[in-house]
Amino acid sequence: MQPARNRILCVDDHEDSRGMMKVLLEMWNYEVTLADAAEDGLYLARTEPFDLYLLDAHLPDGSAFKLCEQICGVPGHAPVVLISTASYEADKQRGRDAGAIAYLAKPLDFDVLEITLARLITQAPGSDLENAGARTI
Repeated sequence: MQPARNRILCVDDHEDSRGMMKVLLEMWNYEVTLADAAEDGLYLARTEPFDLYLLDAHLPDGSAFKLCEQICGVPGHAPVVLISTASYEADKQRGRDAGAIAYLAKPLDFDVLEITLARLITQAPGSDLENAGARTI
């Protein structure tokens, strides 16, 4: 019997980015569920268990920061990682305020992404990701 794979919900409105992320995460042995909008992502977060949420900051039907707040309001929620092309301190602060654990800037460094996801899933929230090159927020 194979061990259960960790589940990640990836919310991104760009079809190519979602597809690439699914292939990459499955290659790293994660089970991946995709959503293309905040509404779908929130529904899935409320109805299915996940080990991590990976949110693109720009969604067609709302802010990923608002979605992050809503996910963090779900009892027993998993860590949330925001991904964005904007890497300004104000964006990182908005992420912190919304409850995100990490903020990764595009273009993504896939080694940093892999390390960040593994550490967040296996360690308690708030672990030191700076040594892995990820920016905790």
